[in-house]
Amino acid sequence: MVRSHHPAWLAAAAISAVLGAAWAGLGPSARHHAVPAPPASDSTAVNKFMWYFPSTQTVHVNLSAALGSNNGGMNFNGKSGGGATITIPLGWKARMHFVNLDAIPHSAIVIANQQPLPAIPQTAAFGAAYTRDVTGGLFTAQTDDLDFKTAPAGRYILVCGVPGHGPSGMWIWFVVSAEAKAPAYDM
Repeated sequence: MVRSHHPAWLAAAAISAVLGAAWAGLGPSARHHAVPAPPASDSTAVNKFMWYFPSTQTVHVNLSAALGSNNGGMNFNGKSGGGATITIPLGWKARMHFVNLDAIPHSAIVIANQQPLPAIPQTAAFGAAYTRDVTGGLFTAQTDDLDFKTAPAGRYILVCGVPGHGPSGMWIWFVVSAEAKAPAYDM
């Protein structure tokens, strides 16, 4: 699997924006992958977590593990237990920029819709729709990019792959829609 790397200056700026001034001094090892801010030109912002480029059919999602205290920190962008839905049109490219804000490890993986959630989700629904070390997780301030094409259409689950985190509520909906004309993020 190939992961993209971004210039160091972009990584430093992105981590600062996501983690705030307290994290501005992080060293390069904590900035493995960038969490870029949406460019002002030729992109469309959905909300503070999502923006997209219609011309290239590429959607970007900033995905923060443990943003706030909802569900004891077991959340993505502050939502847990299916409390948010990311919708992306069929065939678009998804670029999810993951950062762990928690003191314990977390990861992210898009899996098939299955209930009950597996204690240890290991099979991604799409090619590279997972962070590195899915079961071990990434530590505080570590980042990674999920970079994949959305097909086939369906209702999926974006879940933390660290054992037990998904069944504890660390998951949200991820929908690939044949009808959607643009990405959406319902919170």
